[in-house]
Amino acid sequence: MNQSISAQDRLTPYAEQNFLTSGYYGGGLTFINGDAYVRLQLQPDLPLGKIGIGFDFVLLYNPYAQSGDDQFLAEDGEKWDSPSTWLRLIRYISYAAPYDPFYFRLGEFDYLTIGHGSIMSGYSNHDRRGLHLNIRQHDSKFGIESMVNDLGSPTIFGARGFFRPLQRDENNNLLTRFEVGSTYITDIDPDSTVENGEPLNTVGVDVGFPIYETSTFRLDLYNDIAVLNPPPNPNNLNIELAETESSEVVSEDSPMEERVSTSDLAWGNAVGIGFAHTKALFKFEYRIFNDGYIPSVFDYTYESGMPVFWGLGTDIEARRGFFTQLIWHPLKQLHFLTAFENYNNNTSKIYLGISESGLIPRLGLRAYYTKRNIGYDNDNNFLQDLFDLDEKSALNLEIRYAIFPPVETIVVNEYRFRRVENDDGVSEFEPIHKTTFMVGVSTDF
Repeated sequence: MNQSISAQDRLTPYAEQNFLTSGYYGGGLTFINGDAYVRLQLQPDLPLGKIGIGFDFVLLYNPYAQSGDDQFLAEDGEKWDSPSTWLRLIRYISYAAPYDPFYFRLGEFDYLTIGHGSIMSGYSNHDRRGLHLNIRQHDSKFGIESMVNDLGSPTIFGARGFFRPLQRDENNNLLTRFEVGSTYITDIDPDSTVENGEPLNTVGVDVGFPIYETSTFRLDLYNDIAVLNPPPNPNNLNIELAETESSEVVSEDSPMEERVSTSDLAWGNAVGIGFAHTKALFKFEYRIFNDGYIPSVFDYTYESGMPVFWGLGTDIEARRGFFTQLIWHPLKQLHFLTAFENYNNNTSKIYLGISESGLIPRLGLRAYYTKRNIGYDNDNNFLQDLFDLDEKSALNLEIRYAIFPPVETIVVNEYRFRRVENDDGVSEFEPIHKTTFMVGVSTDF
């Protein structure tokens, strides 16, 4: 029997692993937006065959706090007052691998992609604890992959099912490996600042033709069509409200939901070619979409970008451009990740990542950087905006050096996002700049 396992799936574990520290026991100092904290971190791992369990106990001590609740805090300076915060004590619980008939991972998402990535590509739940669950037939004739972003406070739910109706037990060819899939991902609360706001619903249909496929190699062509219903652009709410209030048809007593028109459906299409091997994955896609559509809307900066960038496509014509991605690990100790997309030569997004562990004696390096809408809504030019850290970007940089193995020093510089409550009690994400210095013992490097 031909075991038709996608080589692309074999690369998924690299993308899902925690991009920063693991297996570390130490302490030091953490600076968050200029405030200093004493830090203690313990990261035990319990490998049990196909089952993996990892914990991440982080305690920040603020000696200048005025109350006990503000003195002992969790990662990112959060209070211990929500299920999401307590769930961060569990770094991951996993079973098997994504290409096995049954796989699940409870933990953080650092670069989660569903299907070909037209709707969700490079998504991060920013160290929350979500669930990724895959179920497939042993020969991959059909299956489903699903996700939930945060088990403590779930808002994003998604799933993709696929089916190969013509596949046989053996002697398959291009036609019999034909694959059709369907994706649905929703965010029930994309804009937490608006009460009873509309959800973001995305639906996609895809077809694929694996030209050549074995357990370690795959070359395929595919086409994705996706539709989404972006909520109203908040920058235009006052304008729309004024226009509807001046109409004689709408009563002044009508609720705001009835007085503000919803956005039209937006669509996008991507045709691509993919090459996957056990050590590399390469994609190239040509994308076309109409006004208002946001390609791969669920990405690394999605949480912080909502709802500001809904207005991205409302004042320009339909766009077209390309997306390319390369994931490569030529050596066991070395991993590369890069992705770039550009539309109408004025709207770009980039991912860059590298992981090195042991290739240079005693030195470990992990770095990840992403930025969206480069040069689109900024007075700076492309290169200036590319390296300017703001709400459109995220950075993780970790340098580890083994002084006397297994004793290591770690320096971590992060610019990413955390969930906070504003003065009105509304939960939202905000950018934070965090630097950590630690000395401890590592069981990972």
